[in-house]
Amino acid sequence: MEFREIIAVTGIAGLKKLVANRNDGLILCELDGSNKKFYSNRQHMFSPLENIAIYTDSDTVPLLDVFIEIQKQKDTNPPINPNATNDELRGYLGTILPEFDRDRVNISDIKKLIKWYAILENLDVFKKPAEGEENKVAGNKSATPLHHAPAKDMNVQQQSVAKPRMTKNKV
Repeated sequence: MEFREIIAVTGIAGLKKLVANRNDGLILCELDGSNKKFYSNRQHMFSPLENIAIYTDSDTVPLLDVFIEIQKQKDTNPPINPNATNDELRGYLGTILPEFDRDRVNISDIKKLIKWYAILENLDVFKKPAEGEENKVAGNKSATPLHHAPAKDMNVQQQSVAKPRMTKNKV
C-alpha cells in the first residue's frame, strides 16, 4: 500500500484505500483490504492524503512530511492523546512543526492529524517517493529527444448560448 492510495471521505469515519475510480464515484475498501464499497460523488467529497497540507507561516507542508517528522520524534516526543486540551494539542504540533500557522490550523485538524497517524503508524506507508528513480526517468527523457509530428489544427466549434428572455413582471 502506498500513501497516495489512502483517501479521507467526508461523512465517513476513518481512512479508506482506493480500489477503483468510476465516473460517478470511487470504489474504496478498508485499509486492511476488506469491505469494498462504492461511494458516490453526489453524496461524498474525497481528499487523498497526498493532497492535504498543513499551513505554516510562510507556505504549506505536505501531510506526508508531517507524518515522517512525527515518526522521527516518536521516541523522544510520543504522540499525544487526541482528546487532550487545546493548549496541549497546539503545543504538541508546535514541537513537531514549529512554524505551523496557529490562526489557520484548527484544533479539529490537529486531532485528525493525530488520529490518522495512529491509524497509519503500523502500515508502513510513511515513505517518500524515491528521488533517484524520478531523476533516472527524467534523465532518460532528456537524453533521447523524441521527434513528434506537429499537432494538427483542430476546428473548434463555438457553442451558441441562448440569451435569457426579458419578460415583464405583472404585479
